[in-house]
Amino acid sequence: MTAIDEIKNNIDIVDIVSETVKLRRTGKNFIGFCPFHSNTHTPAFVVFPDSGTWRCFGQCAEGGDIFSYIMKRDNLDFQQALQYLAKRAGIQLESTVPEDKTKKESQKHLTQLMEDAVSFFQNNLLHHPAGKPAIDYLKNRGLTAETIESFQLGYALESWDSMIQNMLSKGYNRDDLIQVGLVSEQRDEKGDVIQGGRIYDRFRNRIMIPINDSQGNPIGFGARILNPNDSPKFLNSPQTVLFDKGKTLFGLDRAKRSIREKNQAVIVEGYLDVILLHQAGFTNTISPMGTALGEFQIKQIARQSRQIILALDADAAGDQATLKGIELMRTSLKGTEEDILAESKDLIRHENKLNTDIRITRLPAGMDPDEIVLRNPDEWDQILNDAKPIVIYMMESLGEGKNLNDGKVKSDIADQILPLIFEVPDAIERETYRQQLARFLKIDESLLRYSRASYAKNKAEKTKAVFPDKPKLGTKSELIFDPKAGFYNKEITIMQYLYHFYDSPGSFAKIDRIFREYHLKPLQKEDFEQTDLREIVSCYFYGINQDEELSTQKYIREHIPETVKDTFAVIEHPNFHGGVNLAELDKDIARSIAFLRNEKCVFNIIEIQTLCLDSGKPENELSEYQIILDQLKRERSCLEKLLDSLNPKYRQGEYGKKE
Repeated sequence: MTAIDEIKNNIDIVDIVSETVKLRRTGKNFIGFCPFHSNTHTPAFVVFPDSGTWRCFGQCAEGGDIFSYIMKRDNLDFQQALQYLAKRAGIQLESTVPEDKTKKESQKHLTQLMEDAVSFFQNNLLHHPAGKPAIDYLKNRGLTAETIESFQLGYALESWDSMIQNMLSKGYNRDDLIQVGLVSEQRDEKGDVIQGGRIYDRFRNRIMIPINDSQGNPIGFGARILNPNDSPKFLNSPQTVLFDKGKTLFGLDRAKRSIREKNQAVIVEGYLDVILLHQAGFTNTISPMGTALGEFQIKQIARQSRQIILALDADAAGDQATLKGIELMRTSLKGTEEDILAESKDLIRHENKLNTDIRITRLPAGMDPDEIVLRNPDEWDQILNDAKPIVIYMMESLGEGKNLNDGKVKSDIADQILPLIFEVPDAIERETYRQQLARFLKIDESLLRYSRASYAKNKAEKTKAVFPDKPKLGTKSELIFDPKAGFYNKEITIMQYLYHFYDSPGSFAKIDRIFREYHLKPLQKEDFEQTDLREIVSCYFYGINQDEELSTQKYIREHIPETVKDTFAVIEHPNFHGGVNLAELDKDIARSIAFLRNEKCVFNIIEIQTLCLDSGKPENELSEYQIILDQLKRERSCLEKLLDSLNPKYRQGEYGKKE
């Protein structure tokens, strides 16, 4: 039995939820008001002791097991929730990797080295005579003495070895300094490191800005020049055992609480922008490390808040509106419209997958966030209030400075915005954007419907080409799981097929498209009830969107959390029954997902009907329950239409009975 199973056996989910939610029994289950959103009229939060799961049938529309509940309640990741519940259950978590203890000791040692380096640079800034120009610069930028001390800003002396000598005197060695990226190594003419060669301070005559992980531990530095003739302007720590710039957000350790309280995270470009905005009271501000803002970073933010605002600078280059600032467009500081549109699609996919609300706002030309907030904090507040959804922002950006009375201009904008609208899974949101685009272009909306249909057809043909003809592993197309199996086993089976047969965004897009055609959400991690599976699914989704030349399977094997490897082993080594017809596999997978969702839908409908009867209220006072019931019935109707289209046998009752 795994530690996860032991915890679920030893801790009653009803006891955990009852700590913060007043529950009352209704039949075999328990009901109360959801702790994650405001509602004092209709209890729609249900705990199911038999399965050890919970679900909110109201505004949240979320659910899961005891781990997901603790993660959401306390804003923890899976590892933190596991440790918390294990301690509560009196279960000792033992690492399956013998080297882990040594690795943790080494990491603790290197973290202490970074803390000592922060103190060394801070002392140089505040007390060394050579630090005065750096102090003057920071104060001229608007930073107060309290802010400088709070963010532990420092100064690297204009010396080749002052930091090295200080750290060596504290008992650290050469390898320690190399591992955390505080020194550079001597290289030969070809640029290769000379083994045993000289080392020297990596940072010299620079303002030092400590970069912390989400728990507040120093892991790297951002270093700004003082001498305008030096380059580069900013020099970050290299990739190290502590610092992964692609997974780090500057200021997140300080901003987490504010982001949760305001339910909003604001992303800006630079370190000093973040620091000055925090100083002005905008403590929900963070910044990436100059790399593309990826799903992992958005996921970090989404744990704290659903709304993310990208406060990007904007340049007008002729008629072309370009975004810059965070290198969000996978180009340098300026990109083509094609680059921007492609990245906008990615943002919408991240938004959908992680259930976030990503908005973009534009800064006044030639101004940075720190300049705006120093001039007028209310102005910055208004800029954030003016943030717009990705589709609307791109629509207005493409139309800026163009003659919108020109038919060709209208057609060009429609051709570029409609693909973005098509990526939006929610039917109401998608329809609203289409109406706004029609009003913006001053054309009949029916023309856009026709254009979208043409686009969808072309997209389907292009997607089909991603998967050329493959050798068939079988000739019979059949349901990929046993209809009588429990939810968890069906989820495992679906994940097995995704892992072994869908290893790229292009292949996975086929399944997404099938669901979107029936106004259904694409597959998401919330389709899986148990947290261990959700962790694996999250890793899978992130893996198929990697830019590196790394197979999805290899990515998952290298990044899967140690705590869910027992579950992953079942996925990695399946026992497929019967033949697998690759030509029909897209439909098989889609049908299986739809079948599972339909089963859950029926279960949820029955539960809501039971709640209605148990409430003892007259029908005219059950409007909130009725809204939930109507939503579930609409979803089931769409699912059954999809199942009918995928397999006529469904109507005959072979794969489940319709009511």
